[in-house]
Order: sequence, then C-alpha cells, then structure tokens
Amino acid sequence: MNKWKIAFWSCCTLLVLVSFFSAYLIIDQSVTLTYQKEGYTQTENDLNQLIEIITTTDFSKKQIQYKLKDHMLFEYMDFKSDTVALDRVLLIFEKGKLKNVTKQW
Repeated sequence: MNKWKIAFWSCCTLLVLVSFFSAYLIIDQSVTLTYQKEGYTQTENDLNQLIEIITTTDFSKKQIQYKLKDHMLFEYMDFKSDTVALDRVLLIFEKGKLKNVTKQW
C-alpha cells in the first residue's frame, strides 16, 4: 500500500476527530454560559426585589407579601411559614417582622 494513502487517511481521520471534539466543546461552552447567565439573572432579580423591599417597607410580613405579589414565583411562596424563598434568597421572619435574609445556595 502506498505511504501517501496511509498518511492521507490518518490525517483525514484525525481532522474529523478534532472537528467533532471542537464542535462538542463549543456547544458545551455555549450551554454552560446560557445557564450561568440565567443564574445571574435570577440573582439580580432577587437583589432588585430586596432593594425594593428594604427601601419601601418597615419589614413587616404583610408589606413584604404585598411587594412580592408581582414576583414570578409568588404563587409558590408560603407566607404562613416563617421562611419565604425567592429564587436564591430566603427571607426569615420572626413574629411577623423580617429577622434575617440568607442565600439559599
């Protein structure tokens, strides 16, 4: 068999493998960045919501509940318990007043 044929098919196989591996890495990186951007967006939304709560309420559970009525997860928030979860932030109440704000993750 001709040495050039062996060299050609070896290079061609190597080129295809490198191309597939590169495509996989590019797709993986784009998916990772998309999920990272979503996480940052949720954190920024929580921060904006907290800024609004802190600047416009006296930290009572009723006022905070009223401020959060437009939050995308409002229907899943349980205001009967002492802990209310935003996306990544927990609001902890004691006797109807905001006691602590902690991160969930």
